[in-house]
Amino acid sequence: MEQLFLKINIYSNIYLIAISVMVQLIIYPSFKNYDNSNFRSFHSSYTKKMFFIVGPIMIIELLSTLYLIIKNTFLFPSTIVALIWLTTFFLIVPVHNSLNSAFSIRAHKKLLRLNVVRTSFWVLKLLIIST
Repeated sequence: MEQLFLKINIYSNIYLIAISVMVQLIIYPSFKNYDNSNFRSFHSSYTKKMFFIVGPIMIIELLSTLYLIIKNTFLFPSTIVALIWLTTFFLIVPVHNSLNSAFSIRAHKKLLRLNVVRTSFWVLKLLIIST
């Protein structure tokens, strides 16, 4: 059973890395191409849609991590998952919330930097659990 949960964790991790890299290289850079009058509606729609694309997989990753913690086989990777969740909800979500009000270059650059950090955590976790 542990092997099944480990595979679920690995596949969810790969999915989240792929989405995060695509967001970093394609979606976030396109934010600056919208004028302020269109950006708010675009960004609001984008965040709602991304929630349904990323949210369930992050929950699957979290639940499979919790199962593996209970089995005492996943202690260090679980720390990385905690860092991912903290980065997402305490750093990245507030930037998105500010961008829902108005586009700002400063917030945009911060979002790009924070996404690199979160993506790096996912890559590090994948390297650890895949070996």
